[in-house]
Amino acid sequence: MRHHFFITGTDAGVGKTVLSALLCAALDAVYWKPIQTGTLEGSDRVTVMRLAGIGTDRTLDEVYKFVPPVSPDLAARWAGVEIDLGRISMPNSLINDWLIVEGAGGVLVPINQKQFVLDLMVKFKLPVIVAARSALGTVNHAADAGRAACCGTAGAWRSADWRSEPGEPRNHRTVRPRAGHRRNSQAA
Repeated sequence: MRHHFFITGTDAGVGKTVLSALLCAALDAVYWKPIQTGTLEGSDRVTVMRLAGIGTDRTLDEVYKFVPPVSPDLAARWAGVEIDLGRISMPNSLINDWLIVEGAGGVLVPINQKQFVLDLMVKFKLPVIVAARSALGTVNHAADAGRAACCGTAGAWRSADWRSEPGEPRNHRTVRPRAGHRRNSQAA
């Protein structure tokens, strides 16, 4: 039985890559970020390998990689290419049944002139985990991301220490039922 998750976030720097690394380490999962921008600063794949203590055998190569740290559509345009979702397919074989797919930015980040990260999420039909801050505004952002996912959220992850940011540490109790969270039918 395959267990795959799509990781998205409410905003930049919210901890999608750290969450992905935690899941890879805890679940012995394979990591994949199909679209990567900002490679001049390093790749999220290398960061996950370092944080999770995993090797290249537990990661998949990016389908698209771009140097500038900008949205995928803009990076692709600057590189003279267009990101084609038809070229991005779920891997046929993995070394185990666990796969963590990290999105490029949030749900509504454009990947080309007509499509968004959301379209990739819908194509894959994976349960979504939303990385979110605990700061003021989290309820709205996480609920929006979860609902937009259309695939149902598997959960939300609060990335910051609630004492370091203004906000309510119990925001997750408000976010979960409003973000389209669905319980796994086998666990219910």
